[in-house]
Amino acid sequence: MELTKYIECQARGLTRADLDRLVVDLPALRDLSAKIPLGSYAYLADQVEFLCRFIEDNLVTQKSDVVDNVLAEAAFALWYFQRHTDLIPDAIPHIGTLDDAMIVGMVLRRHEQTFRRSSHAYLLRRPNREFDVDDLLSVIGPLRVTSFCSVSGTSERA
Repeated sequence: MELTKYIECQARGLTRADLDRLVVDLPALRDLSAKIPLGSYAYLADQVEFLCRFIEDNLVTQKSDVVDNVLAEAAFALWYFQRHTDLIPDAIPHIGTLDDAMIVGMVLRRHEQTFRRSSHAYLLRRPNREFDVDDLLSVIGPLRVTSFCSVSGTSERA
């Protein structure tokens, strides 16, 4: 529940300008996703690619400066994925991308119906076993999640 609130809060703080900056970063994000170890996170690269395409397709149709929640959460998942310092630092071998996979997976599940209608839905393959909060908390302590969520504001993204 804490991670869901964190995603919602961070996504709500995104502006149209944040999304425009994210679009500029999409090539680097795709390069980063290409380096994901396939043995550990077999579907994460495809999921990141899906979110990149979803952002590209839907940002064009987004007319106002108010970003809808599905687009904002998709953008937040990509922003979180590209961060190197997050709940589990990416530099930790084998588990550094666990929290990134969790955030991406949670956003995909939260808006599954919308994402399934996308022309890029074929990229939405899933692992046989989903990561869950217990997986994440077995690696990091609940205190770290609480403290990270409380100090990690949207202004840090810039």
